[in-house]
Amino acid sequence: MIITLLSDFGFKDNFLAVAKAILLEQLPDARMIDINHEVEPFHLLQCSYQWVSAYGSFPPRTIHLSLFDIMQQRPATLLVAAVGNQYFISADNGLLPLSFKDQEMQVKTMGHTASSYGEWIAMAAGVIRQLQQSDFDLSGFPDASPKVFPLQLQPVVKEHYVECQVIHIDRYENVVLNITRSEFDLLRKGRKFRISFMRNESVTKISHHYADVAQGEKLCLFNSAGFLEIAINRGNAASLLGFRLHDDTQLIYQHIKIEFL
Repeated sequence: MIITLLSDFGFKDNFLAVAKAILLEQLPDARMIDINHEVEPFHLLQCSYQWVSAYGSFPPRTIHLSLFDIMQQRPATLLVAAVGNQYFISADNGLLPLSFKDQEMQVKTMGHTASSYGEWIAMAAGVIRQLQQSDFDLSGFPDASPKVFPLQLQPVVKEHYVECQVIHIDRYENVVLNITRSEFDLLRKGRKFRISFMRNESVTKISHHYADVAQGEKLCLFNSAGFLEIAINRGNAASLLGFRLHDDTQLIYQHIKIEFL
């Protein structure tokens, strides 16, 4: 049985090791695979992107366990959801409805609450064990609906342009925007486009690979998850082009404008 783990725990403290110890106590044969533990603390949008862009690579009946912002509500509840042939476990913190807003999702609950993150993780281990023993039959769990629904961060669409936000900056400082290939094509309608940056620089075509441009040159491409990405071949796009991760607590938002010509 494969269990993926996703969190904002980081590696500076022992939270992740403790979480794995709790899981292994009940699930000694589990194969645990880390998706990411360096999600920006409490950054729901980035966490959702990490989940959505990763789960499709795993085999059927993989269990995807989010340890992100477990105690967003106190006491914390646990939701388990089936999306296709994949299974997702999360606290009721908005992650499930944000990640799978356009997909059919069967949602259940444990029926209990937890007063600490360790208690919640132990509860999640019990859910996983029950899923395994029941051959992934969710009928034994009470029906549930998420109670936390975050605001959907959507591109701002106008007739001749769209404004996007940064939802992830990876290790190489490639910048991921909140627009997919299908959304881009629908809005573009076959028109030329221009993405403008600082110093009057811009990108006017979609590349297929980073190496499509010379080293140090900027480019745009759709990444493996299908999201539009701004990059510099063997360079640091976020730093050099002045991009930062979207933060909805800031009074002034940073938009990336795509003009259709």
